[in-house]
Amino acid sequence: MSGPAGNCTYLLPIRRETFSVSEAEILAGYFQTLAEAGCEILVVDGSPGATFDAHHRAWSANCRHAPVDSRFACSNGKVNGIRTGIGMASFDNIIVADDDIRYRAEQIALVCQRLEKFHVIRPQNFIMPLPWWARIETARMLINRATLRAGDYPGTCAFRRSAVLRVGDYDGDVLFDNEEMIRHFARCGLTIDYQINLFVEKNAPSFEKWIEQRPRQAYEDFALRGKTIFFASIVPLAVFLAVVGKFRFLIFGCTPLIIGSIAVAAAGRLRGKGVTVFPGSTCWFAPLWILERALSTYVAFCWRIFRGGYPFGDRVLSRGVGRDWFSGRRNASLSLQ
Repeated sequence: MSGPAGNCTYLLPIRRETFSVSEAEILAGYFQTLAEAGCEILVVDGSPGATFDAHHRAWSANCRHAPVDSRFACSNGKVNGIRTGIGMASFDNIIVADDDIRYRAEQIALVCQRLEKFHVIRPQNFIMPLPWWARIETARMLINRATLRAGDYPGTCAFRRSAVLRVGDYDGDVLFDNEEMIRHFARCGLTIDYQINLFVEKNAPSFEKWIEQRPRQAYEDFALRGKTIFFASIVPLAVFLAVVGKFRFLIFGCTPLIIGSIAVAAAGRLRGKGVTVFPGSTCWFAPLWILERALSTYVAFCWRIFRGGYPFGDRVLSRGVGRDWFSGRRNASLSLQ
């Protein structure tokens, strides 16, 4: 691939055990779209040898495709890929995105424009297409959008390379690496633009991947003890009400939770310009997310008790969040005032 001709580096850390022809073709087409938008595309690939070679054949004409630098040895391999990419990037403006994120040219232009004023840009994801499990996930996003001043946690962000190099590395031994990175930046005093109305599309996960991610998200929340206790109490309380009241108390007890969760999701959809990307029907799936998270919390407990952590690739990570989670949140809250 020829040298970069735009004004930002699009950094994609990726790792696959096996090569998928269809995925490689889809990403190659996306890389072409990014190139037309003026991006240098940098794919840092932690895949094993044969898969890496197949990726290189499929993508090298459309991007810079490189292995993870062996100097980096964080337990979360994705962080190693990001650190490698920051060192290799040709531009000061860097967009980091998971493999299911899909930017459009106008969004990239807006991000680069905002980086002239801020050190970090944190947009908002929305999911398309919307099979039923993606609607449950969207309901979760809407509840976060309603209850968190900074909005839901996206799978992408953008930052100035010079600023990130100045503040140093964030904790790379935790599961929730995307938000750990943001909170590290906040703790170190970088200016963060929480763009709750900059909507960047996220592909719906397969059903299998969605199921796999459920206990992981619950595990990541263990540091938020009040939230974990709330979800862990739902199942035993429901059983107690059903036994004591022969389901009358259960219905009476669940109704406020059902109505309340739908109302909170609707508030998240009404915040800012959410109605432009979030279908109203997704709010009705909020009670299903409450139930899913309650059950997933117990699965996450089992991982903690029997394995000492949650599996991430070939490793088990014991911590959902890291050293900057709470101090970074305080700094971020000040910046939102």
